[in-house]
Amino acid sequence: MTGVLLFVYWVVARPSFEMTASMTEWPHVLWFSATLLSLAVALPVFGRMVGGRWVVRLASIAGAGLGLSSVANIFEDGFRIEAFFFAFILGTLILDVALLALTIIIARTIPGRYRLFAVTPARTVAGILLFVAAGGPIMLVTWLAAAAAALSGGTPEQVRVVEAPGVTHLRFRVECGASTEASDASRVTAKRAAGLAETVTA
Repeated sequence: MTGVLLFVYWVVARPSFEMTASMTEWPHVLWFSATLLSLAVALPVFGRMVGGRWVVRLASIAGAGLGLSSVANIFEDGFRIEAFFFAFILGTLILDVALLALTIIIARTIPGRYRLFAVTPARTVAGILLFVAAGGPIMLVTWLAAAAAALSGGTPEQVRVVEAPGVTHLRFRVECGASTEASDASRVTAKRAAGLAETVTA
């Protein structure tokens, strides 16, 4: 939905680097702010989908920054309060820095093929910086791909910690979206290990 909204806005509104009269009209102002707000909501959802404390935090910070820009746009272009231009820029700066940090964190900490999720924040930054020229298509491809991954259950593995006698941290992984049999097998393995630990300590 986010990618589609951004693409439709890009096609219909035809953004430019120069301020035009239509940009200060209320329908346009509210449409643009609503589009930004949809991305601000999507970012924390993406962070929770990928998982990891820092991933969730950075995605939430990025969403908050874009939320600030969304609100600032209403006051700047809608109510014509020029001082809110600085709030818009601040929100955009927070967004870009958080997304770049999020890209690095995902690429360095998420295992295996799930590192490809780093493409989403990286492409989002590219879509923002190149929004006038090609932002719509970039955002459309980026967020449709993220939505497809979420619907298919292709999210990073979640690490569950099992406390057992004699074992401080026994970790096993259960892949999100995996079959029930795979999850049951993991639990059986954990129980066997816990039983072995009890035997050793006895």
